[in-house]
Amino acid sequence: MNKKILISVIMVLVLGALAITLIPEESSREINPGNKVITGRTVSNPATDITYDNLPNFLSRNAVIKDIPDNNKILLQFYNFNSGSREYEKSFILTKGNVEEGELDNPDLTMIIHSKYLEDWDSRNFCTIMSRANKNGDLSYSSELSTAKLLWKFKSMNKHKSCFGM
Repeated sequence: MNKKILISVIMVLVLGALAITLIPEESSREINPGNKVITGRTVSNPATDITYDNLPNFLSRNAVIKDIPDNNKILLQFYNFNSGSREYEKSFILTKGNVEEGELDNPDLTMIIHSKYLEDWDSRNFCTIMSRANKNGDLSYSSELSTAKLLWKFKSMNKHKSCFGM
């Protein structure tokens, strides 16, 4: 029996010495091997800054625009106050999953937003920008339709109302 205990103790000592030799010291361990950026989330595509040139492409892929009901048209206008009064810069026609630059005589809804928000707008913060503009009084809506008719036409978009700070 003493022989078994002696062999067990020797095995434990040998394994312990082996483990101590193979495990690197605390100071030699790399904190971030390979210099990977640790953000807590996986980003497959980096955010893209939005400009007038890429706005149609970006917005046409946005879930809000994809959910515009069939046969409804929204006019999105950008303005500035560089001259002391409102000057319109660009206008875009929004339909279900499609955005193109242009004007529209009788849109179902007109959305007007200050162009200063383009500076901070990227492909990942559509709702943040719209909510901020609404909160700051830089986003407005108008329509020739009655409120009831407008709500009925766009009822399927009710799920996106928080995106506009409502």
